Amino acid sequence: MNEIEYKLKTNNSVLIVNAVDKLITAIKSKFKVAERQRFVLENEELKYLREKCSVKETVVSLTACQGLLALVELGVLEIGHTMSTIVTLLPSAHNYSAIISTMAGLLILDLKSRLVPGESYKCQFTLKSPQHPFITVLEKNREAEDDVLAQMHALCNHPDYIVSSNSLELLRPVFLWLTCNPRHIAAHSSSLRPWQLLLSLPQSGAQSSLLLSCLCCQQICNPKLTERAFTAYSAVTDAAIYRKDREYVTALMPILARISNELVLNGRDPRSCYSLLERCLALDAAEFRHATGLTLTLLADNLQHTSALYLHELFNLALNIISKYECGNISLNIFVALSLQWLRLPSYLTTSALKVAAKIVDTYQTKSKTDTSLHMPNLKANKIFQSLLYTDRHLFVVFKLIENWERFRDDPDKLRMWLGDIESLDDNVKLDLVPFLIGIVMERRFEDWYKDIVIEALKIVVTVVDAKKELCVMLMPVLLYKIASDPTPKVRMQCLKDLPLMAKTKENVPTIVAILNKLKASNGVPVSTLIMLYTTLAETQVRCFPYLQEVLVEVSGRPDEPKWELDVARAFAVVRICEIRASTHGIELVPTISSVLNRCTDRSGSSATCLALAALQLLWRAAAVAPPGTWRHLQPRLARDTRDTVRISICKLLSEVPNLRVATPEYDKLVSDAARQLWSYVASSNEPEVVESACDALANFKIDDYKLKDVPEIYRKTVKLPAANCKTPADAARKPEDVLDYIPCEVWPEVFKYTNQAALSGVHRMVSKLVEREVRGYRSGVYQPDARAEPQGLGYLPPASVVRGLMECFRKQATSPSYDFPEAVLLAILHTLTAEYPKPLPPVDLCFLHELFHRGAQWTAGCLTLAARQAQTSGSARRLLENYLQELSPDATSEADIIQVFELLPILCRGMPPNSLRGPLERCLSAAYESTTKLKPLKDSESLFVKLLRTIKDSLECDKIHDANRTLLSQFVENYFTVIPDDNVAWSTYVETCRCLSTKYLERMTSPSSWWEVTGEALRKACAVRARVSTIAGLVWLHDTIDAAASLITEQQYSLECMAPALKSAQVDSESTRDWFQQLMARTQAAFKETEEVSAKLYLLDVLMLSVVVFSGHWTLDDGYLTRRSTRYRLMPAACCQLMQRHMWTTVQPQMLEWIRHTCHSIEDREASAACRRSILALTHWEHFARAFQHLDGYFAIDTTIED
Repeated sequence: MNEIEYKLKTNNSVLIVNAVDKLITAIKSKFKVAERQRFVLENEELKYLREKCSVKETVVSLTACQGLLALVELGVLEIGHTMSTIVTLLPSAHNYSAIISTMAGLLILDLKSRLVPGESYKCQFTLKSPQHPFITVLEKNREAEDDVLAQMHALCNHPDYIVSSNSLELLRPVFLWLTCNPRHIAAHSSSLRPWQLLLSLPQSGAQSSLLLSCLCCQQICNPKLTERAFTAYSAVTDAAIYRKDREYVTALMPILARISNELVLNGRDPRSCYSLLERCLALDAAEFRHATGLTLTLLADNLQHTSALYLHELFNLALNIISKYECGNISLNIFVALSLQWLRLPSYLTTSALKVAAKIVDTYQTKSKTDTSLHMPNLKANKIFQSLLYTDRHLFVVFKLIENWERFRDDPDKLRMWLGDIESLDDNVKLDLVPFLIGIVMERRFEDWYKDIVIEALKIVVTVVDAKKELCVMLMPVLLYKIASDPTPKVRMQCLKDLPLMAKTKENVPTIVAILNKLKASNGVPVSTLIMLYTTLAETQVRCFPYLQEVLVEVSGRPDEPKWELDVARAFAVVRICEIRASTHGIELVPTISSVLNRCTDRSGSSATCLALAALQLLWRAAAVAPPGTWRHLQPRLARDTRDTVRISICKLLSEVPNLRVATPEYDKLVSDAARQLWSYVASSNEPEVVESACDALANFKIDDYKLKDVPEIYRKTVKLPAANCKTPADAARKPEDVLDYIPCEVWPEVFKYTNQAALSGVHRMVSKLVEREVRGYRSGVYQPDARAEPQGLGYLPPASVVRGLMECFRKQATSPSYDFPEAVLLAILHTLTAEYPKPLPPVDLCFLHELFHRGAQWTAGCLTLAARQAQTSGSARRLLENYLQELSPDATSEADIIQVFELLPILCRGMPPNSLRGPLERCLSAAYESTTKLKPLKDSESLFVKLLRTIKDSLECDKIHDANRTLLSQFVENYFTVIPDDNVAWSTYVETCRCLSTKYLERMTSPSSWWEVTGEALRKACAVRARVSTIAGLVWLHDTIDAAASLITEQQYSLECMAPALKSAQVDSESTRDWFQQLMARTQAAFKETEEVSAKLYLLDVLMLSVVVFSGHWTLDDGYLTRRSTRYRLMPAACCQLMQRHMWTTVQPQMLEWIRHTCHSIEDREASAACRRSILALTHWEHFARAFQHLDGYFAIDTTIED
């Protein structure tokens, strides 16, 4: 050993090699295979050799490491143990080059030892465990990257074909770590070298696959890594251009445009990206035309955020694309639409750029060729693009929008349906679609049906402006362009109407005001239209109110404009302003209101007068003007007005008076005058609508608000002074209205009797309101009369009782008819007595109702209703009902009578015991259901069973029914669950009825976990019911049927169809929805471990993907999302990214990433696994990806394509 130590201390390479050789010889001579484990640990020479691997002297450490490698080749040491030994030397190593070169040698030996003839080599190392040795070195020492890359280059270009051909698989984790690890890329400046190495290798399947895998993981949306991602794509693109690889360049062009979006958005210089795209276009490949439309659409996004410094290059690039290649019209439309905002506000800074933009607009205006191209299907056939497409959410969304447009553009029905679906989305999703919708608006088509499409798209965009007012700047020039150039008057008018809505941003206000002022000066539009536009402007921007005032003051309109139209426009403008800002601007509009009322006194001015009175009503409500003074000035003229519509408006105005009550003499007089005016309308008007409006207004007044003398004489002519007030002849000679300080009860039957019979419904509403106030004030003693038997009448109530007057009159006419009350009047009184009140009427003997049953169906219905309402307090009413129900039989009773009884269930179930209801209801339901199974229902008619179910639903929804009767009805519904097939005509109504059941019954009926056997039919029913319940009670109701359907493959598609509406109706940003989704992820993960059935796993995956697609709004991108599994797989990556970017869902990102990784590992289906890998690629932009990166080895895009 002394000699060896001496030689190793010399600086002579030959002596050092000789010393190490002697060590190797000594170690080999002492080695025995049977004692390998002890020998490796205890042999002194081997320990000494390992120590020398870490010394400072470069030659010594390098030669010692070679010695270890030689011992492996000689069979003394094992590859794995030696690799571990080398790794343990890293902390103390001074010469990383020696360590890394030894690792490379050991990797070669390991590679050769693992090769199996006829099978592909699979690297045993990963990013984390077992970690690739080179990655371990790089994590320990960042400065060792050059040495690692040198060894990687040596392995990839190894003279041994076996080594070189398998080197990419051997080094795959290292390449991924160097090119994709966010933490490494962010901290290291030489991130381009691994790409150069990879691109320098000969093209092969392994090289292309690894290159694509590395590209797919670039974080182009991460602000810290966007430029590094561009550097990578730039290197790959340059190599593809050099090779003239048109397929690769075609696929990369849209990605480069997408990267330029992020560069612009993050304040970086995008011109190098534009230059690279120009070099791509220089190849002049015909197949580029399939990608240029998508590229141009993505470049258009830059126009919203770019600096003027980069604008010229952007327009030049766009012009180059448009000039060279045939882009789809929709892409050109979008780019031109977003360019108009720059052309509208020219600047010295953008002079040269706008000259190019003008050429693009000229190209758009002169383009007349009909677009019939289908570029997206051809682009989708590009396998490279198909893999890259799913790596970015926005790229996928834009691609799908253009693809759908190419499918639907010539089909009006599908296009309308698609826009309807988009309109149903929330503003958060629609924001992404605004440029595309503007592209639809800019489409130069002249079919009659297309103008409706343009208007629909405009409406959607305008609604999104409310969510993000900055869009006004972009939309404003589009509206101006359409107004100036669109040949369709309907579209131009819609754009003109939408123009004032763009005043949400103050930058647009001067332009809008200038345009409207120019229209006013030139008489370009009718003044009524102009007033409408100024009104919208004032509603949108409060500081524009003076412009509206100025227009309202001008009296004259165009010669061809009707005076009434102008007056209506003015009055409507006043109403709109009073609705939103009565307290601030209302007082300033009083002169306009007064002017309208003074001018519009003829029949043609009725509408304007009505609107002016409606505005005045709003001002009263907002306390902007004093009602007493206003009415004092208006009453002389309005009281004489004979126009029916104006009288109706006066009634509505006076209906506000009771709500404005103030304890002052002025207000007391106003209340009295208003009531007297309304009573005069009730008594004297021949127009039923006027009478009803007056009655509705009087319903707001308390009965104490007016005296007997305020009531017209025709209603009080039967009133006599009570005996207590007639003690002397002089007293008896007095008029009742001069003596009584209340309204006697006998007035109210007279009101019914002498009011216009066509307006009895209005009288009913007014008197019902008075009865409601009276009943609400009853104390408990009213319902406990002193006599044991029920009172024969209501004489014990006060003489001012409205209930007493009505009931006594009705009872008298029923038992001893005088025939001076028309039948319609008595029915109206009965209708009033049977109305819904907070308490029952006071108890009274209702045996007299038997006398009325024979008079007809209306009398029977009214008497039954009155008895049902009084059943809680009246024994006679209860007996009447019990007798009637006992006679109820499906064989002997008409269908109308059966329906009548069922319609009374919400009332009957409050006062009747279940035993009285069970038999009749059960018989009728059973017979009605039997008829649905025997007879084929008519196309336009409902079966009796459906009608009865609907009444049961109404009863269950009523919170006033007794619990025992609720139980009875619930049992009826529950019993039919196993009876009604899901193809029965009554099934949909039955499902709606089930929605009203309590949790106990729903769980017992529809929870598969409580069944003896889960059958397909029962599960279908449970799915339908629980899905409907979940729309109001939460998505947790879906869990049980999801679990059951997982094991019943025949019903899986049906269950998805059932739950889709429930998912759409859910509030995406609510905590309950987010919590349900997290529970669903946890349940599916647990199920993946518990079940081995592939169909069950795929179904659970379907459920979760459907949820993601619906919640994200991406279900509108493909109409096959519900019926085709492959469609859900394609939509999942972008949908997942969209959903998890919502504010309420960001906390779910780590769980989502873990769920996808777990699912990809757990599921055996190739397409499902590919969809999960796609999703991981789409999520690489999240900050959580950096923490999870090393656990994701094996999930990157080697094969993420799914055949359509």
